[in-house]
Amino acid sequence: MRYLKNRNNMPKKDSFRDRLRKAGIRHYDELIHDRSKEWLIKNFKQGATDYPVNVARLMRNIVWQTRERIEKGEKPPLKELIRTFWYMYIKPTLSRAGALAIKADQYAQLIDNIVYMVKDIQVMRYEDIGFRDEGQAHREVGANANIILFSEKLGHQNFLSDIRDKYKVSILALGGQPSVLTSEYFVDIIRKRDISLQRSFYLFSIVDYDTSGWIIRDAFIDNLRFYGITHTRVVDLIHPDMLTPEEIELARYKIPDTEAMKVKNKTWIKEAYKRNYKNQQYMEETKKGERVLYGLEAESISAKRLTDEIERVMVPLIGKSEDLLKIYELQQLDTAIKALIIHKLT
Repeated sequence: MRYLKNRNNMPKKDSFRDRLRKAGIRHYDELIHDRSKEWLIKNFKQGATDYPVNVARLMRNIVWQTRERIEKGEKPPLKELIRTFWYMYIKPTLSRAGALAIKADQYAQLIDNIVYMVKDIQVMRYEDIGFRDEGQAHREVGANANIILFSEKLGHQNFLSDIRDKYKVSILALGGQPSVLTSEYFVDIIRKRDISLQRSFYLFSIVDYDTSGWIIRDAFIDNLRFYGITHTRVVDLIHPDMLTPEEIELARYKIPDTEAMKVKNKTWIKEAYKRNYKNQQYMEETKKGERVLYGLEAESISAKRLTDEIERVMVPLIGKSEDLLKIYELQQLDTAIKALIIHKLT
């Protein structure tokens, strides 16, 4: 049985078989997606709640059986989108079992279960099945592979491409919550080009300056770390100091403060304070004794200003060796400390 490449991240307590067993995954001689309703209920009713079968367990076993058959050479790698896999194998089986939901997003549940198998219990890779990446057109590894410019939204794709063409850096447009599949294939390209994953990687983010934007940024960074890119430095390109106080007044928007967001907002603003942005004071107010937090859309910063900032903070890193990068970082740290002292004094 083939194990994952990132073995250092493997759970240490449970064996491979223990992880499969706890996830309710086992070998079946019969093709699960071809079985009758009676057979499906008989084999997957354990743990079922809202439906005749345990939907999560059924999904995981169909995915696992597909991987087994490909590994044994019984069928070729799929070379299909996960959505196609949903329509080919999962949806018809759920329908036959009387477990197809009307309102619940079971395709999203399939995505979550594959992420669980890949990242949480680490029993497979997307590559094992040959899933295609629907975000392939929005990612590219440049000659300067360790410098990565990424955006939260697909709307920045053209801007990313312009920067890639000019500086030969790597780019990704995430299109919302980052895909683990996209991260796996992105890192695999870097690895196949014999670029050490142990070197320093510099990530330049274009995400909304708010709670959700930073959650997306951190999820992407976590995905890269999972696949072996652990020595990272992150530079946020969207922040209050990219605008004047007058521009902030026009561009800012109130960040939702629902019960579900309160803790996340508190974590976000705590992290934002660590950046010591001079214009942070214009990103919050006190109304009726309550603090109101504001955010900035990534689109509120013009391409011209982003380009100027990239030329200031990213371009000096291009083509430098590890030793030169360390010297540059120390110089930048010295400058940042001096600026912080002046900021605190004034």
